[in-house]
Amino acid sequence: MAAAECKSSYAQSMISLMRAASVLVLYRMSDAQPSQVAKIEQQGEFSTLSVHTFRPLDAIAIALESKFGIAVGAEDPSLQFRGDMLDVSTEVVKIRSGTLVPAKWGFEEKFPVQPDGSPRSVRDLPGSIVTAANAQSQFAYRLDDDGSAFTFVPTRTRDGQGKSIAATPLLDRLITIPFGIRRRNESASLLAKELASQTGLQVSCCQSSVAGYPWGMEEVLFGATGEPARAGDRTRGHPWLLCRILSPVVRLTRFPKCAL
Repeated sequence: MAAAECKSSYAQSMISLMRAASVLVLYRMSDAQPSQVAKIEQQGEFSTLSVHTFRPLDAIAIALESKFGIAVGAEDPSLQFRGDMLDVSTEVVKIRSGTLVPAKWGFEEKFPVQPDGSPRSVRDLPGSIVTAANAQSQFAYRLDDDGSAFTFVPTRTRDGQGKSIAATPLLDRLITIPFGIRRRNESASLLAKELASQTGLQVSCCQSSVAGYPWGMEEVLFGATGEPARAGDRTRGHPWLLCRILSPVVRLTRFPKCAL
């Protein structure tokens, strides 16, 4: 998509959805407690990024984008081991007992900065964050860089017995959807349905309106033939709309504003 579309209603809807509170226990960042937010504190020529929360890579992506304008997306790992999950009803009032979310974990990373506090190397920082995360996490991540945005992508998880196993990221799966001119929300539903049929997961996507305006009503040419879900040619209107996977716990994919 053209750069001018980075501020489209689509970008707004995705960020809004990622922060919307619901029975699925999605937390709005505006309501987040300090412990749920990544902190960046400068001391002289270095800053320290620290985080300890349910979804630390997502919190970091939000912090990098809001503080430095670095376009970063984050994908959550597939959780299978009960030890990687938390019954959030023990921490959040009025949440039904047994509601599972990712267990909290975190890490710190120190990085050099310019006099104005910005990273000395925007290209190096995301990579060093992935290295630090992999040193502390039960999972494993890779860093994707498409030239306009970075994405933290999980590549390992733990099985039901707690053993580390390789995991195919959901958006790495190959999809085939007939080409056609459709409303964007219809194309998004086709993408979600295709991924759900491959995985057996309940894949849900999108909200019907943003700030009172219908979302996804514009028509675009969309289709794919045996290509990764994440790598659809944006000039053909690939919707990039995978939002949440509802089994066995809430799992989200957050897209950077300028990678849409």
